[in-house]
Amino acid sequence: MITIIGIASAIIIILYLIDLKKNPINTKQMVVIAMLSAVAFILSLIEFIRYPQDGGISLCSMMPVMLLSLLYGRTAGLTGGIIFGLLSLLNGAYVVHPVQFLLDYIFATMALGLAGVFGSESKLKAIMGSLLAVTVSVFVSFLSGVVFFREFAPPGMGVALYSFLYNFTTAGVEGILSIVAIAFIPLERFKKQISTESKVA
Repeated sequence: MITIIGIASAIIIILYLIDLKKNPINTKQMVVIAMLSAVAFILSLIEFIRYPQDGGISLCSMMPVMLLSLLYGRTAGLTGGIIFGLLSLLNGAYVVHPVQFLLDYIFATMALGLAGVFGSESKLKAIMGSLLAVTVSVFVSFLSGVVFFREFAPPGMGVALYSFLYNFTTAGVEGILSIVAIAFIPLERFKKQISTESKVA
């Protein structure tokens, strides 16, 4: 299983690099990506629910990366997700295997950059894209829990059920809150402002 995930991880990284080459990020976009990734990290430190077994629900830390994807495109979102994941290492990392590191600290946050895959021309597309991004992100964390943290499952509880419950009640709930917040953000107004600034530049 670990070998298969490792091969899939290598393929994902290669596809990302190809995408980055096809859609290069300019200096202005990189500044925005860095800023919103930093905001995501700061929000991740504000936990209003903390669980005894570690983990909890923070203040919509997923939202900035999803906004990047919705406003600047998939490549910007994926890049912001990677930066956010790396920044999260500053808050303490629990790494038991290189593949687990990729799943928990790269791909789980990188997946949030998929929010813009359906576009953001309508609120429905933005919400559907954000829902997809959160689902993939939570699934990646779920997969990591099943493969690498089975010893944390309580006696009598299957590791798959434990990982699902843990990740849904943490990242899953936060993702839902982030999607609700995005539903109220005037994306079209922001996109028009970005378009105007780009023309001026």
